[in-house]
Amino acid sequence: MKDGFTEFLRNNKWTIIIVFLGLLITILIFTINFWRTLLLCVILAVCYLMGSLLDQGGRERVKEFFQALFRKNS
Repeated sequence: MKDGFTEFLRNNKWTIIIVFLGLLITILIFTINFWRTLLLCVILAVCYLMGSLLDQGGRERVKEFFQALFRKNS
């Protein structure tokens, strides 16, 4: 029985993750409102970006990212 369940989880990993993510977003929209949920998602995305940049190369990588982002293309 346990082997069948773990195999099911392995075979449907992304489906399960996306369904739970959809459930979480739906609960957030119904409880705290659409715009607050959207703001929460944006803040989490920015925090994820900053964390991954810091993991890649520390403060120097963050500085390079923002310099490249705001560089004038002439």
